[in-house]
Amino acid sequence: MNSFDFEKVLTIGAGGMIGSYVDFGYRPDHTTLDILDADAVMEFVKKNNPSAIIHLAGATDMMKTEQDPLYAYELNVRGTYNVAQAATSVGATMVLASSSRVFDGHKKGPYTEDDAPDPQTHYGRTKYISELIVASLVESYIIARTAWVFGGGVDRDNKFYGKVLKQLQSGTEVTALYDVHGSPTYGKDFVATIKDLLEKGERGIFHIANAGTATRFDLATAMATHVKPDAHVRAVDRSYFASSTTLPTNESISSKRITLRPWQEALAEYVSEEWKA
Repeated sequence: MNSFDFEKVLTIGAGGMIGSYVDFGYRPDHTTLDILDADAVMEFVKKNNPSAIIHLAGATDMMKTEQDPLYAYELNVRGTYNVAQAATSVGATMVLASSSRVFDGHKKGPYTEDDAPDPQTHYGRTKYISELIVASLVESYIIARTAWVFGGGVDRDNKFYGKVLKQLQSGTEVTALYDVHGSPTYGKDFVATIKDLLEKGERGIFHIANAGTATRFDLATAMATHVKPDAHVRAVDRSYFASSTTLPTNESISSKRITLRPWQEALAEYVSEEWKA
């Protein structure tokens, strides 16, 4: 059997945190390819005729998606529809990066691929609608749900992990939630898993996250051990942050189909090898 030709893979959203680990195929930036321009997406895809399209682009700012739902629906739903239509036109496999936010957040324990989605936020709804679009329009697809992604180094890591690492390095007190659980995911491992699934011809829904669950407090404490062992990390509950009161209490996922290395190992590698401030 011939190996998968990754030089014929198109990655949309390669300039982001996860996309920074894609080192193969076509990788246009957002100024080159606007996913909201259906004609441009169709033209680009037909011109390059990719064997697969990895769709990473979309709205990821959770607060903004709740404050401005139209922003979320435009990027995550209309953008995905445009990409799915283009993928169908050339018979390409489509890989959609989705989220644990498609679930209600009430389950005791990690969500698996067998659990029914029930999104409670605008962001979660847009991701679930995107999943339905891909499953309806594209014959060959991978829906890759993930959670609590880290990666990209100092240039791209502007969310929880990056903020905590900068606070630790500057000596600023770190506060982190102890009452919300999730599944940390190294962007590097996410991309490697997608490559493996494509090469093996696997299709369908997959939960891609490093093994194990954690709270934000667990993660901040783990980062402190690698950056500043004597740092004090203060554990707080959701009431401490006004923006956190609507968070689901459980964003953890696990897979019945694949297994990644433990998050502790992945995070240690990331901090020691990639984080340079």
